[in-house]
Amino acid sequence: MKFLNRQILFAFLLIILLAPVGCTGLKSENERLKEEITEINLENDKFRRELNTLRTENSNMHIRLAQLNFQISSLYTEIQKFRKDIETLKAQTKEARKGN
Repeated sequence: MKFLNRQILFAFLLIILLAPVGCTGLKSENERLKEEITEINLENDKFRRELNTLRTENSNMHIRLAQLNFQISSLYTEIQKFRKDIETLKAQTKEARKGN
């Protein structure tokens, strides 16, 4: 029984002596993970800002594209008008030649 008590006491003392070493390892691992989380959060913030910049640029491009589409449509309408004018002038020229 005395031997068993000594083993229990030895095991208990060993646990008490080694516990801080294990806790220190856990604390340093915990600190490392906290630093990694902080770095990842900073990187996420950077990506979030870049994403917002890209969204703004995309929105501006859509506005510019709409403006260009409107200009193209206006130019197309103007081209059609000029074609009609050319056809009218051709017809008038043809009529004038017939009259001579």
